Amino acid sequence: MKRIIAMYLRVSTLDQARNGYGLGDQEVQCKKYIDLYYPNDEVEIYKDDGYSAKNLERPEMARMLDDMKKGKIHTIIAFKLDRLTRNVVDTYKLIKQVMDYNCSLVAVVDRLDITSANGRMFVGLLSLISQWEREVISERTIAGLEQMVRSGKYPCGGKAPYGWNKTEDGKLVINEDEAEIINYMTDCYIEGYSLKDISKMVFAKYGYRKSWRHLKELLIRKLNIGVFEFHGVSYDDFVPPIMNLNKYNELLKMAAHREVHSLEKQTYTFHHLVYCSCGEMMQHVCTIKHNSGVSTIYRYYYCSKCDKRVNQSFLEKEIFETLFLEEFRIKTIEKHKKQEQILSSLESKKEEVFNAYKENVVDFDTYKFTMAKLEKERNVALKELSSLDIVSNSKYFEMTQEEKYAYVHDMISKIIFDFDEQIVLSIQFKRK
Repeated sequence: MKRIIAMYLRVSTLDQARNGYGLGDQEVQCKKYIDLYYPNDEVEIYKDDGYSAKNLERPEMARMLDDMKKGKIHTIIAFKLDRLTRNVVDTYKLIKQVMDYNCSLVAVVDRLDITSANGRMFVGLLSLISQWEREVISERTIAGLEQMVRSGKYPCGGKAPYGWNKTEDGKLVINEDEAEIINYMTDCYIEGYSLKDISKMVFAKYGYRKSWRHLKELLIRKLNIGVFEFHGVSYDDFVPPIMNLNKYNELLKMAAHREVHSLEKQTYTFHHLVYCSCGEMMQHVCTIKHNSGVSTIYRYYYCSKCDKRVNQSFLEKEIFETLFLEEFRIKTIEKHKKQEQILSSLESKKEEVFNAYKENVVDFDTYKFTMAKLEKERNVALKELSSLDIVSNSKYFEMTQEEKYAYVHDMISKIIFDFDEQIVLSIQFKRK
């Protein structure tokens, strides 16, 4: 079977508005490249119109990768690397797949070469820049939503949170029927009923059916006492409260009493971080196997909605590479900032020495000696900055369980796992 060229085109509405990267423009540039280097090859076009590059979950991207795995494609051509992906981890995954299936990858504008280590490193740097651009856009969007919150408007789209209605101007007012249900559940919880019992009681009394985990989240949210939390900031009196403060504090005290002991939590490295792609937060479960008098505990994260689980050791192996790349990105940015400060200071000193020599304030020998000394300081400073103290694979797996728990929770805020594909779909990192 003669293999073909895959031309990949992608545009989101925002891309087209900001940069003019329309599908037509991309196709013209890619065709010029193909006519020059592959004039006799058959071309298949894959278009994702209106899709973001934050991940690889796109219909035409999926079709193209499937065709590649079937051996139909020998070269993938895109206008720019960021048409394929803006995520560092996805970039390296894509490169690995392309190389595994003996394909080439071309980005017309970026002039990529993935056949060498230096070329792959350059691709990674371009991807870092693309991911930075995406995060800047995200930060601007968040800033606009934060302004809405300061104005007393609910920033989340769709329905109002349970217990309130949303007015035409975006503000929240109490829904008396729903507020009654929340207070009834709170009273039952304080009395000592389990969340599973409360779920059955609420359905019997009001016809309201939700899982016990959903009910817990509904009860302990600060919105019930009028406090809205948005991106790490609490806004008091944002909405009219549907529960008095004394009752809420009593509820929290009861919830804390029922919580799993903190030491047991730490045996689960990703405690409260792992979510199923269906949206459910995963629970802790474990199995104990006995062999020749030795008991071994296997820890899992379980989705009650999908009735599936994933092994903790498997997650650690899947997540570590991404964790390493994120730490590398953070420390590289810090290193570059420090490097720029040092270079700027040394260049200023060099300029001062040069001006002093030009104005005959110092003689040539003094000028030459001083400039050599400054250059030596510059080289020493750059050498010191060249080493990064990053947690390596071996170092991570030599940590104690408490150290692993602290390291992971310092870096990660959320993990989404897909059981169908058996992969970590995304990892959300805390702001640094």
